[in-house]
Amino acid sequence: MKTLINCIGIILFLLPVLVKAEAKEIPFTLEDRDRIIRTEQKVEALQTEMNVRFEAFDNRFDQLFNFLWVIIGVFSTMMISVFGFAFWDRKLSLAPLKKQDQKILSVLIDLAKSQPKLSESLKNAGLL
Repeated sequence: MKTLINCIGIILFLLPVLVKAEAKEIPFTLEDRDRIIRTEQKVEALQTEMNVRFEAFDNRFDQLFNFLWVIIGVFSTMMISVFGFAFWDRKLSLAPLKKQDQKILSVLIDLAKSQPKLSESLKNAGLL
């Protein structure tokens, strides 16, 4: 315990000396000022160079986004065309079949007038 008190006493005794040693003023020379000015100029040059590069990247990204919109437009147009053609072709190819079905139905209705069994079958199917 006595050694601890001695150590604390020595530290407290030397503390003002240590603080005074750290508070020593460092002279600021013209060379230091010139070095700071050169550093600021280099930083400004770097900033302008970085700004130019970022603007170039922005322009490039804008071009890429425009290209992507063009590709999306082309593929959308292609898909709409394909679906439109499929719908038109299906409608066009089914039209003669509908006419043929109508002719067959009219023939069956004419036959049903003379045959009661056929008439009953068409009524059950909901065609009469």
